[in-house]
Amino acid sequence: MSRHLMRCVLVVAAFAVGCKERSDKPIAGLLAAGAPVLRTVGKEQRTVAVGSQLSGDMELTATGPAVIEYFGGGLRFLEDGDTLAVGEAKEAKLHGANLPSHRWTDGAVQEAPRAQRIVAARYTNVQVTPKSAHEDAYSSSQYLVAFFTPNGLQKLGGDVKHEGPHRPLPAPPHRPKVPFIHAGDLGEGGLVATVDDGFVIAETDDLATAVLLEGREVPLGRTVRLLVPDGAEVVLKTADGKEVEVEGPVELRMR
Repeated sequence: MSRHLMRCVLVVAAFAVGCKERSDKPIAGLLAAGAPVLRTVGKEQRTVAVGSQLSGDMELTATGPAVIEYFGGGLRFLEDGDTLAVGEAKEAKLHGANLPSHRWTDGAVQEAPRAQRIVAARYTNVQVTPKSAHEDAYSSSQYLVAFFTPNGLQKLGGDVKHEGPHRPLPAPPHRPKVPFIHAGDLGEGGLVATVDDGFVIAETDDLATAVLLEGREVPLGRTVRLLVPDGAEVVLKTADGKEVEVEGPVELRMR
C-alpha cells in the first residue's frame, strides 16, 4: 500500500471515530422535575415523565428546576432554559455520588458515609409521554395532575383521549409491587422545610419525589432524602419550633 493511500485510510478511520454516534443505552433517570423536562423527538418536543430512564443520545431542555440521576451515582441539577446532552455530561462518567453525604440525627445535621444504592433499578423505561399528552391537550391544572402526580393520566379518566392503552393490566398473582421513582406527595407531618434560596429535591421511602421551591412551607412527611444543590439553602423546622439551616451542596438522609 502506498504512503498516500495509507494516509487516506488513517484520515478516514480517524474521522469515523470522531463521528461515532451517541449510545442509546440508558445511563440515567429523571429523578424529579418542578416543571416539564422536554426531549426533542423528530420535529416535536415531548415531555419526559419523572422516573424515566434516559439514554446517552437524548437531548433535554428544562423549563424549570429538575435533577438527573446518573446510574453511576452522579447528580446533575437543571434550571429553566438549561439544555443537556445526557451522554456528554461530566456526571455521566462519575462512579459514586458527587454531593457530600450527611444525616439528620437528633435534630442536627451530621456527616455520614456515602449511601450505596443501585440507581438503575429505581427507574423505568417510560421515557416520554405520548404525543397527545403534550401540554396543549390539557388545562394547566390537568397538566400538573397528569405528569407530576402518581398515576396522573389514569386519574384524568376519559377527559382526554390518549395514544395507546392507558389502563394498566393487572399484575400476575403473588407478584410484589416494585416501587420506582415517580412524582408524588411527600405525606403529612414530620419536619417542615422552607427553601430560602434556590430549590431542593425531596424523596420519600416509596420513591415519590418533589421539587421544593422558595418561600413555601412544606411538611416533609415520609421524606428519607433531601438533595440541596450548590448555592441552595433550606431551613428545617422541628415540631418544637427548633430551626436548622442546611446549605448546599449536600445529600441529607433523614432516616
